[in-house]
Amino acid sequence: MKILITGSSGLLGLNLALDAMRSHQIIGADRDTLASVPFELINADLLATDAVRRILVESKPEAVIHCAALANVDACETNPELAYRMNADLPARLADVCARQKVRLIHISTDAVFDGQKDGIYTEGDAPNPQGVYAQTKLDGERAVLRVNPMAVVARVNFYGWSLSGRRSLSEFFVNNLGSGKSVNGFTDVIFCPMLVNHLGGF
Repeated sequence: MKILITGSSGLLGLNLALDAMRSHQIIGADRDTLASVPFELINADLLATDAVRRILVESKPEAVIHCAALANVDACETNPELAYRMNADLPARLADVCARQKVRLIHISTDAVFDGQKDGIYTEGDAPNPQGVYAQTKLDGERAVLRVNPMAVVARVNFYGWSLSGRRSLSEFFVNNLGSGKSVNGFTDVIFCPMLVNHLGGF
């Protein structure tokens, strides 16, 4: 199967592409230029006018996994307009183009759409209650995707792993700081069950 993966320089996108290419033809799409990746890469700014349609027309994928997002929580709070464009408007446009071209879409969202007040494990039936700009724009993106493309799949995930920059996940934060002899504060009131990004990406 030919699969287009957006955000292919990110923690999830890159690891997903590297794992999936063992059994699928992978095309990455990213605004960053990656050197020596073993899969085809389309360098593009997905926010540019008509970029989404152009990329799908050029690559002709059978499925799209949309990993690109503004995931830095602080950056979302600082620039909510950009957060909305990346996390809500872009997924909606991608979902629309996929629906028109009959391309299967998997949209990656986040467990941050929940407020953390529930005792026990959240399920798909629980009502979201986002607490910040990042979470709200991701929820807006989910709803927009399903509104224009009801056949799309939305996956709410939480993951950790190793990225190109070494600064994309909580695990890297602790490993980098502890490895350099720095003291780091942890959490006493947060419970979650993240997946190793390679397991999440396993087909």
